[in-house]
Amino acid sequence: MKKHRHLGSLRLSKGLPIILFLLIFLFSCKTIPTGTVVKAPDLLNNKKNFYISIPSSADPELIKFIIKSNIQNVSDSDVEEIVSRIDRAYAGLNADNKNPKLQLAIDSDIPIKYIPKILTKKNGWEVKEYTGPTSGTKYGIFTQEEIVMAFPSDKLTLIGEDVEGMINQYDQIHAIPAEESLGKSFENLDELTYGWITESSSDIRFITNKPETFLLMLTGQKLTLQLNTVRGTFICDPKNDNQYILDFIFEFRNETAAKAGKVMLGFAFGLADGSDNSLKPNEVKIEGIKLSKKQLYDILSL
Repeated sequence: MKKHRHLGSLRLSKGLPIILFLLIFLFSCKTIPTGTVVKAPDLLNNKKNFYISIPSSADPELIKFIIKSNIQNVSDSDVEEIVSRIDRAYAGLNADNKNPKLQLAIDSDIPIKYIPKILTKKNGWEVKEYTGPTSGTKYGIFTQEEIVMAFPSDKLTLIGEDVEGMINQYDQIHAIPAEESLGKSFENLDELTYGWITESSSDIRFITNKPETFLLMLTGQKLTLQLNTVRGTFICDPKNDNQYILDFIFEFRNETAAKAGKVMLGFAFGLADGSDNSLKPNEVKIEGIKLSKKQLYDILSL
């Protein structure tokens, strides 16, 4: 009997390392923390006064124009390939032309391994290695004259001003274990701005806290209004390929200012009939304003 017990325990002891290995493997797979998924608009800084989000599906030509304006010597076929991999671009700039550099954070699907094949020395690009301050991860930053680009992941493309700052923000957020970030927000922008530019996936959206300057650029008229913000949407005019149709919401400082401002806006734009029950008492909506695409490009300082 003792011999049988000894043999049984021997057989168990031989199988024990395999069982332990499986248990350790399964346990380790469950406990390896995954980093927090970083959203493109979370990386924009709050130093701009005009923000816009552009779904590629809403106007691929505008996305192409942005790429060609920021990447020299890029072929049309490469542009088409890049645009096909872009979902939505988020941009911040200054509508008053003070420090007009564009800052872009783009939801994309561009494998990092392909980047060195496109942004080559032959095409005038220099690459440097940048270390993320939180994780110690190495990121590539690609520079050509005044254009700076980075690809912190296969799903994000960063272009323009303060790319290092956007990488720092990405590195800090991504280093947080996913389970610890549930229910938390990481955006730098104020709640109204962030909510507006991320609310819809189908139209071009913008918001500015420098409304008088924006209106001057848009209309050529200096309108003195007590405004906090102007936000709105662009859609491509189905009847004119070179034109957008805009809807605006003007947020005034108070209801009294809104009543007076509505009259002035009526002269400048013409107001649509009817009312919008979703508006606040200090808001005025204007719909159906036509704008040439060139005017938008000029506003974006492209």
